[in-house]
Amino acid sequence: MLSYRSVVPQDAALIAPLLRRSDHLEVLRSGQGDVAGALRRSVEQSAHGMAGLFYDESGPVALFGVAPRLDVGIPWLVGTPALERHQKAFLRETRFWVRHWQQRYPLLMNHVDASYCQAIRWLSWLGFQIEPPQPTGLNGALFCRFTMERGPSCA
Repeated sequence: MLSYRSVVPQDAALIAPLLRRSDHLEVLRSGQGDVAGALRRSVEQSAHGMAGLFYDESGPVALFGVAPRLDVGIPWLVGTPALERHQKAFLRETRFWVRHWQQRYPLLMNHVDASYCQAIRWLSWLGFQIEPPQPTGLNGALFCRFTMERGPSCA
């Protein structure tokens, strides 16, 4: 069963060695330095209850959050191979969190490794617009910007 809790600073070091290969490579290709350090910074920047850890009986499944940049939310997520056991719950939970973040931020935006097809499919399924690849990562690694704007509210 997939469970959730708010993150604690130690979660970055806990999950870093367990990441799926594609998540590990994406962090490295982004040029953010060592994986545990990059995850720690993401957790720190996603303060005030905007970061969480999915876990099951065997341990961490995914670490995620949204970092504020003025009125833009920067969503991020990394996962372990255990995600494969929880696909339905993962899709349901991540859709919930994206909707929650949309209430706070008029724009959600970040970048995804252009070679990470599984992540791009998931982001598209969530409703993000995926832009063409640009050389924005380490040594010109190609990344696609993904965005989601909050629609007009009905009064």
